[in-house]
Amino acid sequence: MVYVYCVGSLLLILLSVGILWLRSSFGKFSSGAFVNNLGATLTKTAEKNPYPWFKEFLNSVAIPNSVLFGNLVIWGELLSAIAITAGAILMLINPHPAKLVVLILILGLIGGMLLNITFWLGFGYTSPSTDALNLLMAVVQIIGIVVLLKNL
Repeated sequence: MVYVYCVGSLLLILLSVGILWLRSSFGKFSSGAFVNNLGATLTKTAEKNPYPWFKEFLNSVAIPNSVLFGNLVIWGELLSAIAITAGAILMLINPHPAKLVVLILILGLIGGMLLNITFWLGFGYTSPSTDALNLLMAVVQIIGIVVLLKNL
């Protein structure tokens, strides 16, 4: 019985993560400037990035292809948000969902985790809140992936 409450609690936490991703992607879509401004943002960030290998990645790959990366981020956030939010809601409604629902939720969590780790590497050093939020979201998503994979 305790396990059921733990999984239910985890699903509520994952639902909040999905909503955070929805909010983040909505802000990027609604501003209309994210994709076009990403190159300048990454250029400023790369100058002080403490990870030499990530700084090199930013300068040689991400900045020259900032429009592509901007689109990958904006759509990655939205698709992860939809998968996490819908998957968590469906699993809260039906504790024994179809495997497809679980797989979609896992894919959303993997996408979100990769985005959070990338954001942490790129911007985590800029403030304690950026550092903590991205690490916390990544850890929660990893826990979700592990629990869901265990129950497949």
